[in-house]
Amino acid sequence: MHCQLRSAERALFDGEATMIVAHSPKGEFAVMEGHAPLLAILDNAPLRIKTEKGEHAFALLTGLLRVSKEGVMILAQEATPSEEIDLFAVRQRRAEIEQELPITKEKDELLRELAALRIKERVKERHG
Repeated sequence: MHCQLRSAERALFDGEATMIVAHSPKGEFAVMEGHAPLLAILDNAPLRIKTEKGEHAFALLTGLLRVSKEGVMILAQEATPSEEIDLFAVRQRRAEIEQELPITKEKDELLRELAALRIKERVKERHG
C-alpha cells in the first residue's frame, strides 16, 4: 500500500509500506493492505512504517492518519526520523526530570511533552 508522511516543513516518507504502526489517544493500532477506510487522530508517540526493506521510525508530535483506497496519508504537526534525535540529550534531560519529580501520571505526561519539545528544537536547528 502506498504511504505518505508529511509535516508542514517536509515530506518524510513517500513509498510502499507493508504495515504502519501508530498511536491514537485510545492506544496503539496497525494498518495493513486492505484496511477499511479510517480517519484517526495520532498522539505524541512513535510512528513506525514497515517496508519490504526494513522499518522507518519517527517521533511524532500529534497528527492525523487517513486510510483510503489510494493508500495511507499521515499529516504530522511535527515528525522527526529516529536517526535525527539526539538520544544523549534526551536521556540527560529525562534523568534530570526523574530526580525532580516523584513517579506519577503527571511525570509521565511531562516526559512526553519533553520529547515533543526536543523534536521541535531539532527541527528548528535543522531548518532555521
